[in-house]
Amino acid sequence: MNGYKRRTNAKKDSIIKTAWELFSERGIKDVSIKEIAAKAKVSQVSIYNYFGDKNNLAKEALISYIDKVIESYDEILERNIPFSEKLKIIMDKKYSAVVDISQSPFTKYAQKDKTLQQIYKEASTTKAISIYKKFIKLGKEEGAIDHTISDDAIMSFLLSIVSIMQQPDYLKTSLEYRMDIFRLFLYGILGKEE
Repeated sequence: MNGYKRRTNAKKDSIIKTAWELFSERGIKDVSIKEIAAKAKVSQVSIYNYFGDKNNLAKEALISYIDKVIESYDEILERNIPFSEKLKIIMDKKYSAVVDISQSPFTKYAQKDKTLQQIYKEASTTKAISIYKKFIKLGKEEGAIDHTISDDAIMSFLLSIVSIMQQPDYLKTSLEYRMDIFRLFLYGILGKEE
């Protein structure tokens, strides 16, 4: 990659990171392009050239956030620790992410924006599939996931849980309800095996 391309990518990354921070703190509506430009140390023209408008920037910020979450799960799955520990770390991270994002002004705005909802749904499903495949493979290799259950059936189960989490009112539910969904995902209706 040449120097110009590297600088352009660094500038875009800085804009997206800054936008996500500000949108998460105050929501999309209450943050101006001027403020994002000042904090990212770029011109407003650069933001408009790269992203078109604030809504497109919000979409890119959301996709970038999802990418980072998926990358962090992939890193955990690569660790040389037992599968049960990997799963606990991932679930703890997922719990923290759900709490953080459900309390974010960005989410309150996104709940009203059909385009952002669709982007979240598509990105979180398509980008997560590779992680799910890796999760299934590692779980079976370590004996934590029943090897007699087909990968397709497990994938369908995982995607059904994701579809519950993508329902428009999911983030409005109580934290207890969301954690119950996680527990059902992990242990089924019979509860945790000892």
